[in-house]
Amino acid sequence: MGYAGLNPMTWMDDDLGALRERDRLRMPSILAYRDATHATLEGREVTVLCGNDYLGLRHHPELLRAANHATNEHGSGAGASRLVSGHLSFHQDVEEYFARHLGAGSSLLSASGYGANVGALAALLSSDDVVFSDALNHASLIDGIRLSRAQVVVVPHNDVDALRKAVRATTRHRRAWIITESLFSMDGDLSPMAEIEEIAFEHGCQRYVDEAHAIGVIGPEGRGLCHGMANPPDVRMIGFGKALGGSGALLAGPGSLRPWLWNHSRSFIFSTGIAPGPAAAARRASDLIASDPSLLQGLRTNIAVLHQALNSVGITTLATHPAVPILPVIIGDDRRAVEVGRALLERGYFVHPIRPPTVPVGTARLRITVSAAHDPDELRAFAGVLAEVLS
Repeated sequence: MGYAGLNPMTWMDDDLGALRERDRLRMPSILAYRDATHATLEGREVTVLCGNDYLGLRHHPELLRAANHATNEHGSGAGASRLVSGHLSFHQDVEEYFARHLGAGSSLLSASGYGANVGALAALLSSDDVVFSDALNHASLIDGIRLSRAQVVVVPHNDVDALRKAVRATTRHRRAWIITESLFSMDGDLSPMAEIEEIAFEHGCQRYVDEAHAIGVIGPEGRGLCHGMANPPDVRMIGFGKALGGSGALLAGPGSLRPWLWNHSRSFIFSTGIAPGPAAAARRASDLIASDPSLLQGLRTNIAVLHQALNSVGITTLATHPAVPILPVIIGDDRRAVEVGRALLERGYFVHPIRPPTVPVGTARLRITVSAAHDPDELRAFAGVLAEVLS
């Protein structure tokens, strides 16, 4: 039987139609930003309350100046894999800077946080290892673990007792790893890092921590939840695309980590090196956060303002930590979450509804995020509008 006249890709249309029927079809919104928190979307002027630019630094003149200087000095891209001819003096300088900044033995730049996690975990782990993975870990952590073919024990979210019990019950392995995020991006809660450290030391586990959403926001001078620990995790992933206002990421760990990943991480070996501009912006952002306490203070003031405003109109969020800029409001039903998001957009506020599979079924939500760049009065006004929409 021939296939003439048939379109073998119609299954894509069928799948998209099924997602649309279930209110789970995801499409990007096209925004034209005026500044860190205001944009034009679908012809409307909107206040954005769902981004990750927690300190409002993407448009900061110092970051733009650093990115432009690095681009003019080193070019718009690396031009090759860094193991061929793309290892620029710029890369070397930035990696040495972040190793010092984070108190690590070495660091390695990556073009994306996803690529960093997948490549590192697929290389670090093996089928002879066991991994204790938090149930709400990011997709990049899950995919890296899957590629490694390690034995996986999924531990209930932030459940220290369950983690301890699982570690004690698992004995046959080469190495054991505890893998978690420090600040969970969908629930807005922090990992119990001290208890994880205790379990790891008691049972000889190594720790891999994704600090993508914590860096720039949590810890001394915004250096992450793990910074300053007497025994920091073996490997940390630091994201540039959130509070640091750039793009890309790096992995930080012992002095041997960088050369080891040079030789074993396929996402590093077979990728063009990160472009100079975004990494230079992230480096400058780290300097600014360390030298200007008003940035973090402004963020925390705005977090408190929105917490208080939401509480005053009877809206409960998952997050309660005063330094966490992620305030999820659970809607539950997928269709209802889409309706609420659309109603907010009509009133001038953009909060993209988050639905499965990003979050568990039945927990569709508004992932509301606060930036230091928001005006406190617009946060108070938003809380009132949200209460009207939900009523």
